[in-house]
Amino acid sequence: MTAARLLVVSPPCHQPVNRAVYRELVEQHGVAVHLAVPRRLNVGGVWRDTPAGAAEGYSLSLHEISGTHGRLQRMHGLAELAHRWKPTHVLIDSDPASRMVLSAARACRDCKVWALTAENLPARSAREFIEGLTAFSPMRALAPLLKAALRLWVHPHVDHVFTLSQDGSRVMEQLGFRGRVTRIPLGFDPAMFRIQDAAKVAQTRRSLGLSAPTVAYFGRLTPEKGIHLLLDALAQIRDRPWQLLLDRFADYPTPYVESLTARIQSLSLEERVVFFDARHEQMPDFMNAADIVVLPSISTPRWKEQYGRVLPEAMACGKLVIGSDSGAIPELVAEHGHIVPEGDVAALRDCLEKLLAAADFASRSAEISGYAHRELSIRRQAEIWAGLLR
Repeated sequence: MTAARLLVVSPPCHQPVNRAVYRELVEQHGVAVHLAVPRRLNVGGVWRDTPAGAAEGYSLSLHEISGTHGRLQRMHGLAELAHRWKPTHVLIDSDPASRMVLSAARACRDCKVWALTAENLPARSAREFIEGLTAFSPMRALAPLLKAALRLWVHPHVDHVFTLSQDGSRVMEQLGFRGRVTRIPLGFDPAMFRIQDAAKVAQTRRSLGLSAPTVAYFGRLTPEKGIHLLLDALAQIRDRPWQLLLDRFADYPTPYVESLTARIQSLSLEERVVFFDARHEQMPDFMNAADIVVLPSISTPRWKEQYGRVLPEAMACGKLVIGSDSGAIPELVAEHGHIVPEGDVAALRDCLEKLLAAADFASRSAEISGYAHRELSIRRQAEIWAGLLR
């Protein structure tokens, strides 16, 4: 039997942090892995060169990528790479209805084709087309037609789909992949995200000026993440001692940041909010410095929380977490954290007030961290892939 050789076509691996699971596949499961990564990627409207990262057992090649639209991007040079490297399986880090998957499948004709997707909304092409026409927006009207055409064109080339949530699995099964769908975690690196010793945590808190119980939000500052709701909830319990640790996310600036700054000022919370900027490898320090980590995501007609990896990362650090019931969040948190109805400021306020009043931030740390490391890390993600490769 031929040993598995996995070719990974991955725009997200533009960032070295997203390559950790493939290191795990190589080191712990003996799988031969090659990463095909864009030489540069358009992130937030800016073309950014790909950092080299450390050599971690897999081989890596950089390729030119065309297009900025997620469904229309194509990575060049895959046919030559497949001919030279001879993979048995190709995993494309993209929704199946994409040009990326089609071009990779054509380049690797003798391989099993896998796709990894975060899609979790049911197909509603006709409704979206009518909405686009009603809004006199040609692009909005054409987008669902493009997606439907790509599904018809590309799906027959895909052998297996990996999803990040139960919603995602249902969507893919409804699109014809029944019996060929596996849900996996979008794993964190357990070597990085873990409970730190008290002295290290105290040092980080001193450096940040944290002296009160600390609520934190980590991740992108965008409206659908609901940070404005967290500010409103905290403003209603200003009589309690707390500080808010907020990731400024300077690498991905948005106009929403300005509105958050104005909201902090209008609520007179300037002295309670501590902003920070950090590289991903520094995030475990900041997560360990927090007491409660909140992800108050809000669903929209076109989006609901696809995963929310900051919650597993925070849980791995032993933190209490609060999440809304948007998308995948309840599945991640399970019984190891707190879920509130999305958009419900009063419910979020009450949950925060209860946890702050109890001030029992560490009694479940080992249990919470153990769950995250066991079920949500790259170890579990790699284990699932390795099992299917065998």
